[in-house]
Amino acid sequence: MKIVKYIFLILITVFVGCKSKSKNKVVGKGIPPLTANIQFNKDAYKAGDLIKTTISLENKSEVAVVVEDLALKIVNISKGSDSIVKELKNVGFKWKAGEKHTETLNIELPKAFKEGAYGVYITQKQKGFEADETYETFFRIITDDELTVFNIETEKVKGVPVFKLDGGMSAEYIVEKSAENLTSGISHSWEVNAPGSGPNHVLGTPNYLEKSVNKTVEFYNKTFGDDAEIETVLISTGFPSIPYISNALKAPVLPLHFLVSVNTAKEIQTILKTANDNGIASYATLSHDPSVPYAVSWIKLLELPQAYKNFIKKHNVKNVVILGATGTNGGETKAKQLLYDNNLKGEYADRSIYIMYPGTSPDDVKTLNDKIVDLKDFKQQENFIQIADWESGINQKQLTNFVADAKSINNSVNAITITAESLGRLYALGGYSTLALMHKNKDKFSDVKGVIFNPYLIAHPTIEMKKGFVPLLYWQLVGANYTVYNMENDLLKAIKHYYPQTNPKKLKLWLNSTRNFGAKWSANNLKKELTKKGYTNFVENNYEVDEVWDLSDEVDSPSEKLFKEIDKTYGFDNLKKWRNSLKSLSIEDMKELSELFGGFEVEVK
Repeated sequence: MKIVKYIFLILITVFVGCKSKSKNKVVGKGIPPLTANIQFNKDAYKAGDLIKTTISLENKSEVAVVVEDLALKIVNISKGSDSIVKELKNVGFKWKAGEKHTETLNIELPKAFKEGAYGVYITQKQKGFEADETYETFFRIITDDELTVFNIETEKVKGVPVFKLDGGMSAEYIVEKSAENLTSGISHSWEVNAPGSGPNHVLGTPNYLEKSVNKTVEFYNKTFGDDAEIETVLISTGFPSIPYISNALKAPVLPLHFLVSVNTAKEIQTILKTANDNGIASYATLSHDPSVPYAVSWIKLLELPQAYKNFIKKHNVKNVVILGATGTNGGETKAKQLLYDNNLKGEYADRSIYIMYPGTSPDDVKTLNDKIVDLKDFKQQENFIQIADWESGINQKQLTNFVADAKSINNSVNAITITAESLGRLYALGGYSTLALMHKNKDKFSDVKGVIFNPYLIAHPTIEMKKGFVPLLYWQLVGANYTVYNMENDLLKAIKHYYPQTNPKKLKLWLNSTRNFGAKWSANNLKKELTKKGYTNFVENNYEVDEVWDLSDEVDSPSEKLFKEIDKTYGFDNLKKWRNSLKSLSIEDMKELSELFGGFEVEVK
């Protein structure tokens, strides 16, 4: 009896829900019949601006439908308050199978609208069914002071290029530092969002990744010149040793990802869709960072974008060096994939989003949900997984694709990978490559004068090297004992290899902290630990100032102090001549470093 009743219920459901196969058949509930493509004339606006938007609609179902209500809805998804609804009346109600319509709207944003991300939805009510609301895209309302792409201002001071990064973080920082290295100029770390704090945030827009890629290439072309010959280019993230490796190879860095600040997962969903639709294969990691008041996401390239390929071809690049940490146990690697699209298959699929969990306590999870305000609306995979470190890692899919893309540009391009399971070994490569460069140009150097303790993220590779200092790169939140251990058991041994007469106790130890990097407590902890070990020859900074170029505050940041020192002694013209005279490290030299010190691999593909 139960079986008969079950079959009867199925038949009733099929009859009521489908209405047979006649020409009057309608699409089932939950499948909106009309699809939309919405284009705006800009990706960011000010409150009170006039928006111009084109809405292309299509009935992609195989049957005619009647849509009783159709509207464009705009709502603040950052804070869930301000909204606008515009009915689409000009397109009609009856839609044949495959029928298309396009409507253009001018919408004035109310001046009272707050800044934030504004989600754009199509709401439609098909006859006989409940209304559907579908998220399509977003735009931002911003102020005059807010950024939607990083910027590097170039100022000339006494004829010397001074590069000033605003927005972004480690990856964008290495673009700035590449310019400092290759021009023998100077740069700060980045503009801060408050004294002693992190960088100004770059707010998400749909075409964020394309803008960031293009900004990088345009900055380099303007800085070096369109016709400059560049033998080697690095493809990498932005961990602290990269400026030193860039300096040793005389190689500008093309970042393999860029940092964006958002409030919602929907923004990342749209950024990835826009990038991939425009031929820039990419995925994303999304989490939060205490130094930035928003959630943050690394938008990660899965293939070399055309703009990078054009740059490599234009500048007759011979070596494309792809560098990163391949391990999934160090750094920030705990994640859950966001299950927002059933079509995404496999690890690191195009458009995939990974939610990163720096911690899993109730407070950590609450912070994550406070920063990503719509996270609760999305399903995540059930179990945690370990993926490539979200700031410093590179995955095998990226390695394979980048190598193939580089070699496809022309037959003269060599693709080289430098990888390590442990990120720590790549941190150490900053010191190794500096020592190898000094030794290769030993006629220009007498010996090593000191060790500079550079926290994340301060670097002046050319100037430090000219002064005879080798970098010890460290993450300032680890214990001072660990950093000093790395100096004694790794860097000092490398110094001894190249300069065996060195007396470690006589080396100058430069504690290069600032208020926004390491601060006074980090420098003091290092000094105490080093003093216990018998070291006494310290060079210290003013720890009450940020590493920001600002000549108006009458306080010298490290970059300003170095500028004055060089200007008063040998001068920047002589610094540039000296730097240009140095023989850069070759790929064979990098292989030798791998064999000497171990823990990382250099392979020519």
